[in-house]
Amino acid sequence: MTRAREIAGDFPRLRARLGTPSDDYNATPEHTFEYGLRALLDGLAATLP
Repeated sequence: MTRAREIAGDFPRLRARLGTPSDDYNATPEHTFEYGLRALLDGLAATLP
C-alpha cells in the first residue's frame, strides 16, 4: 500500500479511491476474482446466438 500511495500522489482520482473499501483489496474473499470472471463470462455467453 505504501507504493500505491506514492504512485497515487500524481493522480487525484486514484488518490481519492485509496480511502474507499476497495483500498483493502487484499482482504477480499479468496474466490472473488473467479466469481467475478465467471459472472462476466456467463453474461457474455448469454448474448451469443
